[in-house]
Amino acid sequence: MVCAGRRTRLIKRLFFAALALCTLAGAAPAPDHLRVGVNGLPVSLGNPFRGNGRPGSLVWSAIFDTLIVLNDQGQLTPSLATSWTAVTPTLWRFQLRPGVRFANGRAFDAAAAARTFTWLASEAGRSTVIGNELRALKTARATGPLTLEIATSQPDPILPKRLVAAYMVEPDLWGRLGPDGFALKPIGTGPFRLTSWDQRRRRAELIANPQAWRAPHVRAMTILELPDSAVRTQALLSQDVDLAQVEIEESDRLRARGYVVNSSPSMSVMSIALINQRKTKGPLQDIRVRRALNYAVDKQALADILLRGLGRPAGQPAPHISTGYNPSIKPYEYNPARARKLLAEAGYPKGFPLDIDIQINAFPADALIYQAVAHDLRQIGVRPSLHIITLADYLRKLATNGWTGDAFAASWNNAPYNDATRAMESFSCRRAKPFFCDPALAEALATTSAITDDKAREASMQKLSRDFHNAAPALFLLEQFDLFAHHPRLKNVHVANRVPVFEDITSQTGKAP
Repeated sequence: MVCAGRRTRLIKRLFFAALALCTLAGAAPAPDHLRVGVNGLPVSLGNPFRGNGRPGSLVWSAIFDTLIVLNDQGQLTPSLATSWTAVTPTLWRFQLRPGVRFANGRAFDAAAAARTFTWLASEAGRSTVIGNELRALKTARATGPLTLEIATSQPDPILPKRLVAAYMVEPDLWGRLGPDGFALKPIGTGPFRLTSWDQRRRRAELIANPQAWRAPHVRAMTILELPDSAVRTQALLSQDVDLAQVEIEESDRLRARGYVVNSSPSMSVMSIALINQRKTKGPLQDIRVRRALNYAVDKQALADILLRGLGRPAGQPAPHISTGYNPSIKPYEYNPARARKLLAEAGYPKGFPLDIDIQINAFPADALIYQAVAHDLRQIGVRPSLHIITLADYLRKLATNGWTGDAFAASWNNAPYNDATRAMESFSCRRAKPFFCDPALAEALATTSAITDDKAREASMQKLSRDFHNAAPALFLLEQFDLFAHHPRLKNVHVANRVPVFEDITSQTGKAP
C-alpha cells in the first residue's frame, strides 16, 4: 500500500501549485513571454554541477551552454565547440566558437572553459555529480584563444558525450561568489539570463540574454514548478502556462481542446532497482529471486494499456535508440508460474515482503504503472509496499546508498549522453557507494569503457547488455518517453535531450483553443 503521508504531501503540492498560479490567473497571454510548467525546479538552483539531466536541465539549458549538445535525433552536435578530435587516447582538442560572450559581457574563450574544467577536476569539483561523471578529467588548458585541450587520466572514448552535461559557468563570478552564491545569481552564455528565483511561489524568472549567440524569439520566460500533473494540465487549459509536461491520460482532453501534444524518447528504461548491498542476507541477493520478479510482471500489458502503445517493454540497460542496445535481447516474458518456481528454489515458496521507494510524476503513467507492478508481484506471493518519496530525499539516498527499503524506482538513464555505459555505471560497483554490485559486471564495464574503436566498443557493450539482463539488477519495465503539450499559438516547439529548445520557440497572438 502507498504510505499514509501521501495524502498530506499531495495537499501541500496542490496548495503551493495554487499559490504559484494565483498571480497569473486571468492574465492575457503575451506573445513575447513564454510560460512553462514543469514538475520541479533544480534543488541546487543555478549550480549546474550538482545534478545531471532533469529537472535541472529544464532551467540550466536556458541559462548555460555546453561545448557539445545532443540534437533532437540524439546525435552529437556542435555548440560552444565547433569541432573536436582525439589527438591521443587520453588527449582531446576542441575548437571553440568565436565571438561568444557571457550574459554579463565577459568573453567566453578557451581560457574561460579551461578554468571551469580545472575546477571540476579539483577536490571540490569531483564531489559534485558532474565532477564525478568527469572523474577521468586530468587537466584542461588553453593552447590558443579558441583552442582547448583536455587530458584524461585514462582513455575515455565517450568524453564528448560526457561534455553534453558540463555547462560552462562564468569563471570570474564562480570564483568570487563560490558555488552557493553563484547558484543564486548564475551567469552563462545561454539564450536567457535569470532575473530571480521566487522560492515562495516556486518559479524562475528569466529575460532574453542580449549577448546570446543563440538568441531567443521571446523577450522573457517564466518556469513554474507545478509538481502535480493535473495542475499542469489545468494551467494549460486556463492559459496560465503556454507549455508544460503532461500525463498521458490528459493527452486526449488536451488535443480535443486544440492543444498540441508531442512525444519524444526519454533515453531511459523505467525499472525498479533491486538492492543487493546489505550487511545482512536477504532475498534480493539471490539471482533466482531477482529473475523471478522480472518474470512476474506483464510488461506488454503496461505498454499497451497504460502507455497506449507509445512505450516498449524493456529487458536491458539501453532503450532501442541508445548506443549499447542489443536487439537480440528480448524482455523477460510474463510467466508467473516460472516466477513462483524460482522463488521456491531460492527458499521463498510463500514469497516475502518488499519495501519499494518510488517517485511519481517523473514519467508518463508512472503512479499507475507502479500500482500494476505491485498487483502482479502479489500474484506470486511477494508482498510489496510502495512508499512515495521526494526528489531531494531520493537524490540523498542515491548518493549515500541510504536506502532503508529493499528496492527503489530507478531509471536506466542513458540521457544526457544517449550511451548505455552511463546507466550501467549507476547499477554497478563503480558507484562511490553502490546499491548493487556484481564484480564481474564491473570489471567487464571497465574494460568496455576503455575501448576506443567504435565498432569494437559497440560489440562489447551489446555483450555487456546481455550480462546485465541475465544478472537482473533491476526489475526491468518499460522504455519511457516524455510528453509536452503546448498552446497552438506556439510554433517550432521541439525537444532535444529531454528539454524543449526554448530559443527556437516563437509565439503568435491568437484566440484560445
